[in-house]
Amino acid sequence: MQRALGRAGLLVLLVAAVASGGAVTATGSSEFPGSVYPPPVRSAPGAAFSSCPNPSGLEQFDAATEKLAEHVALRYGHASLATDLHHSDRSFWTMLRGYWRGTKHGTWLSRLQVVRGAAPGPNMEWSEVVRYYCGPKLLRDSLELTVTVRHLKNCDDCNGIHELFIDRHGVPLVYMVH
Repeated sequence: MQRALGRAGLLVLLVAAVASGGAVTATGSSEFPGSVYPPPVRSAPGAAFSSCPNPSGLEQFDAATEKLAEHVALRYGHASLATDLHHSDRSFWTMLRGYWRGTKHGTWLSRLQVVRGAAPGPNMEWSEVVRYYCGPKLLRDSLELTVTVRHLKNCDDCNGIHELFIDRHGVPLVYMVH
């Protein structure tokens, strides 16, 4: 039931963000409920992660939430900072704001159009980094999607990015882009 409510909530957030032209702000209000966007937790010392997603409410991906994550991945970085905040874990918000601040015109991932691959946590390219900085539970509950430009074929990493997701109560959230 909670998973279905999470998916319905994500759809409402998507519709609200589109209807408002992406003008939603990250105020910690009811737009960002604590059950979906809890405060981040400390990471192990080092440079890869300044903080980690809170383990509260994490679930393993199923086919439905993986499909939702693919939908988010294809549009991530295209619309607005406000839209991306709704699709991101709070542990990634500082970095995300930096990505959007760095854009002068247009969007920061506008050329990426196709999900080329999905890897569950233990099979992710960054699996050992995630395990070290954020622990085995986050690794187990993660999903990595590789997104590239449409015209590339047979190319694992050419001009593409890897988006790392968690599933919190049926809502897929980005927590790292590399």
